[in-house]
Amino acid sequence: MNDKLFERYITTHLIPALGGRPTLFALDLMGSHKTSAVLELLNNSNITPSRIPSGCTGLVQPLDVSINQPLKELVRDLTDQRIFDLESAADFESWTVGDRRVMTTHCVGEAFDQFHTTKANLISRFFGKTGSLPINGSLDSELDIKGFTNLEIGNWREDFVLADERADVHEGNDELIEFVENQN
Repeated sequence: MNDKLFERYITTHLIPALGGRPTLFALDLMGSHKTSAVLELLNNSNITPSRIPSGCTGLVQPLDVSINQPLKELVRDLTDQRIFDLESAADFESWTVGDRRVMTTHCVGEAFDQFHTTKANLISRFFGKTGSLPINGSLDSELDIKGFTNLEIGNWREDFVLADERADVHEGNDELIEFVENQN
């Protein structure tokens, strides 16, 4: 992902899908997520970026840990198995980029089918816990973040005070990381 691709994703997919509704958009500290062009595009589209500090993905993006990571591992295992099933490494090396894309597409489809079949309850539970809660705070009691109880977010859109939008988030705050690690 680079700056231009991310801007195109926002313009082509995200903005039309949200239809102008106020949205909180969680982003990590990847360079293309924090350019002035991206931040301006998000701001102009009623999308508030929320930057996830380094090392905190498991705490604030449980879908990455509970859903995406095992699904990607399954895709990798299926892809490795397909390559292993070939008669020789030379067979695979002779494949075109198109052949590899087709194989990967089949593996992704098979992985999704297997994962959905065996983990449907897990998927439903995690999307329910991290999904679309009303911004008015009426369902804050459904939030479930490890190490925190009785979370109350409230109306984040109304309570939001706009700070310097271009302020840098500094990585490597050892005190914060230590605090997060000690909460487990």
